[in-house]
Amino acid sequence: MKTLVLTLSLAALLGSNVAAQAQAKTYTLTINVGNLLERKGTIRVGLMTKAENFMGKADIDTAMTVPTEGPIVITFTNLPAGTYAARLYQDLNNNKQMDMLGGRPEEPFGFSKITMLMGPPTFEDASFNLEKDTEMKIGLISL
Repeated sequence: MKTLVLTLSLAALLGSNVAAQAQAKTYTLTINVGNLLERKGTIRVGLMTKAENFMGKADIDTAMTVPTEGPIVITFTNLPAGTYAARLYQDLNNNKQMDMLGGRPEEPFGFSKITMLMGPPTFEDASFNLEKDTEMKIGLISL
């Protein structure tokens, strides 16, 4: 009887450890930025995990000074599995905000999964499931 209890306890412990490791699995998201018109400023990228944050403060954000040559690659590591949407813009004057004129962006911008805009995008339009290491291209749009 003691052997059975010990075996069941060990199996439960190992099973919970495997479940904890599965929950702790994280992934890498690599974004290749395309359609850069000018080699200046900073690329600012935000990741959102909820629709209500899509046009507000990003859940996770980063910035990268635009290199004088070569590809622009931004990598997020240790992201848990889930639904994300990415938005980015090229902060040409490094004032840490998207400059607008009459409600229209004055600086190049882009979103995950959106190559052409027909009005303001939604979280659902731009969202994707991160379930493995993922690489995507986001092209900048200039209005």
